[in-house]
Amino acid sequence: MKLTQIILILSTTFIAVSCASVSAPEGGERDQTPPTLQSSNPKDQELNVRTQTITLTFDEEVQQNKLNTELLITPNTDNKYKLKTNRNVMSLEFEKPFLDNTTYTFNFREGVTDITEKNKAANLRLSFSTGSFIDSSKVSGTVVDLFTQQPQKGVIVALYPTRDTLSIRKNKPYYQTQTDDAGKYELTNVKEGDYRIYALADKNNNAFYDNEDEKIAYLAQPINITATTEPVTLELIKIDTKKPILLRREFYTDRFTGNYNEGIRTFRANPVQAPTQKLNYKILTDGKAVDLFKTQNYTGGKTILTAVDSAGNITADTVDIKFEGKRASRIKGAQLKVTNTRNSQNYAAGSEVTLELETPVTITGKEPVSILSDTIVAAKIRYPEELALDSTRTEMRLRIPKLKGQTRNISIVIDSTSVRPLEGAPLSFSRIPLTLAESGGVGSVRGTVSTKYTSYSIQLITQDYKVVQEVNNTKAFQFKNITPGTYRIRVLIDENNNGKWDAGDPEFKRQPEKVYLYNKTLDVRANWEMEGEKLEF
Repeated sequence: MKLTQIILILSTTFIAVSCASVSAPEGGERDQTPPTLQSSNPKDQELNVRTQTITLTFDEEVQQNKLNTELLITPNTDNKYKLKTNRNVMSLEFEKPFLDNTTYTFNFREGVTDITEKNKAANLRLSFSTGSFIDSSKVSGTVVDLFTQQPQKGVIVALYPTRDTLSIRKNKPYYQTQTDDAGKYELTNVKEGDYRIYALADKNNNAFYDNEDEKIAYLAQPINITATTEPVTLELIKIDTKKPILLRREFYTDRFTGNYNEGIRTFRANPVQAPTQKLNYKILTDGKAVDLFKTQNYTGGKTILTAVDSAGNITADTVDIKFEGKRASRIKGAQLKVTNTRNSQNYAAGSEVTLELETPVTITGKEPVSILSDTIVAAKIRYPEELALDSTRTEMRLRIPKLKGQTRNISIVIDSTSVRPLEGAPLSFSRIPLTLAESGGVGSVRGTVSTKYTSYSIQLITQDYKVVQEVNNTKAFQFKNITPGTYRIRVLIDENNNGKWDAGDPEFKRQPEKVYLYNKTLDVRANWEMEGEKLEF
C-alpha cells in the first residue's frame, strides 16, 4: 500500500474518532435548570455607576430570547445598545452615558435562556444608580377586568410623571412593568413624586394606547408614590368613542333592515313629516341590525334613524324608506330565538320560549300552538292567556307547561291556519324540536339590597358573564323562571344619577362608574327558590 493511502486512512479514522468524542451522549435526563446569574457589572444596588456597558456572568452558556422586546429598562430611555454574548457572559454596550443621579432598573423578564433546553433565567433584575443613592419609592397592586373582576396577566402597568406632558397615547412610559399570572404588579426603585398611573392590555406590543380594541385602566387623579405607597387596584375597560355606522340598507315588502358596524343598545325611528309618530321596530339578536316594520299607519318616506351603542355614542341617519321587492326571508316560517344567555339544551318546565316569525302576523285561533311529546299532543297553548305577541307582531312568547311523565324531547307546533301573515302568501311552519333539562323545572333567586346609592342595575349573569335578567333601583329583588345552573350577581352603579351606567372617559379625567360583583356563586336548582341573598355596595 502506498504511503499516501496509509496517511489518508489514518487521517479519516482520526477525524471519525474525534467527531465521536465530542458528540452529546444519547439518553440521560434533560437539563431543566435555568441559568443563574453569578455576578454583574455594575452590581445590583451599586451607587455612582459610570460605565456604559452592562455585563452579566452566568453559571452556564446563555443566549438572548427576543431581548429587544423582553427587556424593560426604567426609567424609559432611548439610549440604544449593542448586545454581545460570549459563552456564559452577556454584555449590553450603550451608545451614550446614563443620566446623572438616576436609579435604573433592568428587568430582563424571559429575555435570557440557556442554549441547551432554552430554560429561561428566572426573576433576572438589576438595579443601580448613577448618583449617591438608590430611589426606594414603589407602588404595587393588582389589575382586574372591570366587568368580571378577574385578575389580568401580562398587562403593562405604566407611570408618567405629572411634571411632564408625556401621553400614553403617544409616548412610552417613564416606568413600566407587567402583571404576573395572578394579575399582580410591582414597580420598585421609583423616584418619589406624583405620577399618572395606567394599565394597558397592549395587543400590538408597542406600549402605546393607540387602539380602542385594547383595554385600559387609569386613575382620574395622579398618585403620590413614596416608599410606603398603598396598593393600587386598576380596572381594565374598553373605551369606545366611535359612533355606529349604518353599513347596509335592505328594503322588503314588510320591513326595512338597517345593518350597523357594531352592537346597538337603543334605537329610535321618527318620520320626518310626523316626528312624534311611534313606529314598530326591533333590534335583532346579534345587536348589529334593526328591523323597521310596515304598518297601516306607516308606509315609508323620509325617516330619521337614531342608533346608540353601549358606550353612549349616537349616530343619526335620514333614510328614504321604501317597502318594496319581496318579503324578508331571513327566517322561514318560525324558529326558536336563541339569545346569548340561553342554550337550547337548558329549557325546563316554566322556562320562557320566544319564537321568531318570518313576517308580522295576526293570530285568529284560540289555541295556535301545541306541544308534542313524540307524536302525541301533550299540551295546547291558549291565546292570549298563555301566548304573547310582541309589538312588532314578529315574536311569540310562551312558557313551557309542566308535562306528565319523564318527557325530555318535545316539539313546538304552530297552526298555520291560526297564525297568518299580515301581507303576502300563507306561512308554512315546521316542527321546532326542544330538549328539556333533566331536572324538569326552573328556580328563582330572591334577595335584598343595602346601599347608599339610589340608581343602579342588578344583573343576574352566567358563569361567562352574560346577562340573563336585570332589575333596577330596588331594595328587594327577585329573578324568576331561571334555568337550573350556576350564576352570579353583578351591579352597575349609576353614581351620578343620570339614569345610565357611564363607561370610561377617553380623556381619562373621569373614571368608569363602579361595578360590584357579589362574591358568592348561586347554584340554582329546579323548583327551588333561593332566599336571603344580601347585596351590600
